[in-house]
Formats: sequence, C-alpha cells, structure tokens
Amino acid sequence: MEPPPAPPPALLDELLEEVFFRLPPDEPAHLVRASLVCRPWRRIIADHGFRRRYGEFHRTPLLLGFFANLARKPQSQAVFVPTSAFCPAEANRPQWIVIDCRHGRALFAPYDWKHSRAASFDLVVWDPMTGDWHPVPLPESLDLSMGFSAAVLCTAGGCDHRGCQGRPFCVAVAFSRRQVNRASTCLYSSETGEWSELTSVHHADALVKNTPSILVGDELYFSCTTRHIFKYQLNSLCLSLLELPLASQDNGRLITMEDGGLGYAGIDGTDLILFSGETGAGGETVGWAQHRVIDLNSLLPDGALSDPAFAGGRLLNPRVNGFAEGTQVIFVGTSVCVYMVELASGRVTKVLDHDADVVPYMSFCIPVFSAMEAASSSRRKLSWYFKCMPNSRR
Repeated sequence: MEPPPAPPPALLDELLEEVFFRLPPDEPAHLVRASLVCRPWRRIIADHGFRRRYGEFHRTPLLLGFFANLARKPQSQAVFVPTSAFCPAEANRPQWIVIDCRHGRALFAPYDWKHSRAASFDLVVWDPMTGDWHPVPLPESLDLSMGFSAAVLCTAGGCDHRGCQGRPFCVAVAFSRRQVNRASTCLYSSETGEWSELTSVHHADALVKNTPSILVGDELYFSCTTRHIFKYQLNSLCLSLLELPLASQDNGRLITMEDGGLGYAGIDGTDLILFSGETGAGGETVGWAQHRVIDLNSLLPDGALSDPAFAGGRLLNPRVNGFAEGTQVIFVGTSVCVYMVELASGRVTKVLDHDADVVPYMSFCIPVFSAMEAASSSRRKLSWYFKCMPNSRR
C-alpha cells in the first residue's frame, strides 16, 4: 500500500499577510472567520504589526457607522447605526450621549448633564472594537453648566491613527462662562491622569456650542452659538477666536476639505454651501473662500424637503447633522429624516427616519485578541467576535 501523499508545504507568513491584506475592510467578518481557521492564522491577525500594515495597505479608515443621540423617555441614549457590516456588541448606551468620535474611540457624557446643570461630572472614553471603557473624571473647578464641547484623540508618538487601540489618548474640553464673557479649554492626558491649566479667551460671543469638533493638524476647532469658532492649538495650548463665513451656523458644521484643511458647510435656503479656509503666510486661517454650491433639491430624493403632513408641500428647513472627519461624507437632515451624502460621487442614502445629530465612527475592524486567545485552538472562545457583525452579508 502506497503511503499517503505528503501535505502541501505551509505558506509563509508574509504570503498569508498579503492575502489577508486584500480582505475588504467593509466586510469585517472575513478577518474574523480567517482567524478561526487555525492558530497560525490567528497569530498573524492578532499581531500588532499586522494591524499597522493592514491600515497602511488600505490607507483611510472605513466609515463603519455613526452614533445618534435619541431623546426618548424616560432617558436619552446614544444609539449606534451601522453603515457597514460592523456593529459593536453593545450598540446602545442608555443614560449616555455621544460627544465626539476620533481615532477609533467615542467620547460620552451623562445624558442628564443639560437638565441637571451639574457643576461637574465624569466623561467616558469607549473603544467599540475592544469594549474598553475609560472614565475621565472632570475637575470640580470646571463649570460646564453654560454648555461645553469636548474632543478625544490619540496622542501616541508616531501613530498614523489607523489602529490606535490600547494607545494613550487625550480629551480636550471647551466651555463657556457667560457671566464673564469668557471661553476656556483644558486638556486631559490618559498617561498622567491629569488636566492641564485653563486657557481662556474673552469675547462677548464666547459661548461654546455642544457639537463635535474638527481636528486639522495639531489644531482643534470648536463651534460657537454665534458667527465664531474657537481654535485650540494642542502644542502650545493657545486659544483664539475666528469668524465664520455665514451669519448663522445653526444649520451648519465645521468640516475638513479634500486637502485636509479647515472647511465649513452651511445651508442657505435649499443650497448646501461649502467654504474652504484661506491660510496666511504662517499657516493660520485668515479668511474663507466659497468652494462649492450644491442644490439640495437636485441632490436629495424627490420630496425630501417637503413636509408630508401638509398637502401644499411646506418646505422643511434642512441642516447639516454631521460630518465624517477626513472623508467627503456629510449628513444632511430635516425634521423628519437624515441622509448620508457622499460629496465625491453624489450618492445619497437615507440613514434615519427622524432628526438627530450624527457623530460618525471610523476605524478598521480587525479582531483584537489577548495572548491566550491568540494561542487558543478553541473556536468557542473566539466565536463571540461574530456578535459584532450581525449585519454581515453572506
């Protein structure tokens, strides 16, 4: 009897990586299933170097979905709405509202901070990929009762922000004190657990708006309730005030342009108007230039701006509900729904059947394993990762 044929030689890890790199990032279940095939495959995918190289191969993190703050009795909550096959195992966060998302993390505040007007409370940074939940205690000296905004971002040296899981981060808070016409900012570091000294600017219109910030280089931009924005320089911790191109920003948002520079999206009637920031010799924003005008009547589906409750088709006032930083994806809504608009292609998708502020979440969806899980041969121990992908296409 002839001996059985020898098994084929094992593929080199480098060749397997090249195959795994080509698994599409918008189908995260593929990487999970590949990790369940055998321990060598799981070891490759669990390696931090693979995460970095996978991000370098695909370059831009995927828009996986967005958080929407829903005002529902008896309490508000942040709800995750997927725009891809990814969905975190705990998609809803009762008693919390989302403030910001960046570098794979989401920042939350207690849902009742507006109602209680408490002098201080804790923020929370959550990583939807790993489930890590990091409390950020606010100093008692910070009075956020007049309104605030906050931002979360990775601070790891040399990080390309394509896979920031487990790395240090900071939280910047901007808030107002109307009694003294002053806005202030301070910075929290996860490495030290401490807050920086306050940086302040005095102005009659210094009232911070509770909308997500925009990061451009090492500068964070926060919105005001009037025709101004705040620029917070992370390196020097300097705070300054800039003027917006439109008289009102109630229906607009700060955005980033195709070149990564500062921009603004506002609405005038039924026109979506995009402005790009003009920079001076020192790189600072010194003015605005109109970049593009988009007719929403032509862009959105027929009747999207008409109120269905009125036979005469009363016009609904559109507004910019959110923007995916570093992309050309913007969210435009009315009092009855929200649309996701891809500015480059003109593709429009209805994503909500009601009005809500939108905070997009972007990341690469790669399974995260402990050392024990990476070496395990048990499929049962790893099967929980499929809970993150109930919407995976077959």
